[in-house]
Amino acid sequence: MAEFVPLSKNQCVELADGRKVTVTDKLGEGGQGIVYRVRLDDTGEERALKWFFIGYVKDPRKFYNHLAANIRVGAPSDAFLWPEQLTKFVDGEPFGYIMKIYPTGYESFAKFLLARVNFKTASAMVDAALNMVAAFKSLHKKGYNYQDLNDGNFSINPSNGKVLICDNDNVVGHGEYSGILGKARYMAPEVVRGEKKPDAHTDRFSLAVVLFLLFIGYHPLEGQKTNYPALTNKYELKIYGTEPVFIFDENDSSNAPHPAIHRYAPKMWEIFPSFVQKTFQQAFSQESLLHGKNRPLEQDWFHVLMRLKSSIVRCPHCGEEMFLESNKATNCPSCKKSVKAAGYLKFAKRANRNVTVPIFRDAVLYDYHMNSASEDFETAAAVVLEKPGKFGLKNNSNSKWIVTVPDGRTYSRQKGDTQVLFADCKIEFDKNNSAQVIVND
Repeated sequence: MAEFVPLSKNQCVELADGRKVTVTDKLGEGGQGIVYRVRLDDTGEERALKWFFIGYVKDPRKFYNHLAANIRVGAPSDAFLWPEQLTKFVDGEPFGYIMKIYPTGYESFAKFLLARVNFKTASAMVDAALNMVAAFKSLHKKGYNYQDLNDGNFSINPSNGKVLICDNDNVVGHGEYSGILGKARYMAPEVVRGEKKPDAHTDRFSLAVVLFLLFIGYHPLEGQKTNYPALTNKYELKIYGTEPVFIFDENDSSNAPHPAIHRYAPKMWEIFPSFVQKTFQQAFSQESLLHGKNRPLEQDWFHVLMRLKSSIVRCPHCGEEMFLESNKATNCPSCKKSVKAAGYLKFAKRANRNVTVPIFRDAVLYDYHMNSASEDFETAAAVVLEKPGKFGLKNNSNSKWIVTVPDGRTYSRQKGDTQVLFADCKIEFDKNNSAQVIVND
């Protein structure tokens, strides 16, 4: 086997389809190989070239064919920086693939975890979570699973929550195995214990870990019980495999956040509404950790996160953003004063998902709420307005609403109209989607 020699500036590399690229710069280096900035000779467009180290790939021809198959099928969604074309294969020589380059404005997930970068708004943070969930729903729907999901896979735009997913080399079809178990701290406990290989179900555990890190900033299984002087293989197996305990487990406080090491974790946890906390408690329950059961699916997370996004309001006392519970008072994280919604919209046709929106000034509904078939979480379709003594819902969508009042009379509300919200008023957004006004005591 030839010795690995890094590519040099202005060096040409031939692609499998006969085109050539020219190296213009080095973008980065990791355990798998080196990433270069290259220029397509035929069009002048820029791409990134991931160039694998010799020795990283155990079976080069098999891995090359695997990447070629993924290229033929195509990316699950635009969120994935998917391989576009392989370089020409020569036995015993290094190879790689080209992909799009990150656009400007994106930051590595690691910078968010280290608090070197912060989201511009709460909505951008929730959108980042929604984009992650949507991406992995698309991945699994297309018949793939990731197998090596971790914080290093994501780059996020802090202004709008757009997400890009890189390092897609180990993505394989359901039932296949890439030879990679995953990264420590992100692998599902059953993978750590050696009970099974990675699949879509273990992806969902890894996704829950990433979401918890995104919101809380700490690992969900690292608390008082895991404060070891050195993380040996023995302790790693215990923490993440054989004896895992969620730091906010409802029934077991033995691994609660360490007051010195994880001192901000409880404060961050309290910022989020109870329905978010309950979903994480489900994701990291003993049933999930020890038996791999009852983990939230991507669609479950999607409904929870949409509910979270529509709970974003500004505190009337200090003006800071906060997440507001629909049916009970919430203390503002900034000024600590109590804030309570006048009531909430309860989506009857989605009752099994417990979708609600608090009735509070400037609370926003999205196309998702208007259209039962929509998963559009960006298009604002309605907003709660407030006048002294009453609230209204303004229709900013292109849909006609049918409103039924308690005495049975019905009205229609077109785009631009505002419906006054009062107890037991029902709004039908489409034939499969309606909401009822519930007034808080």
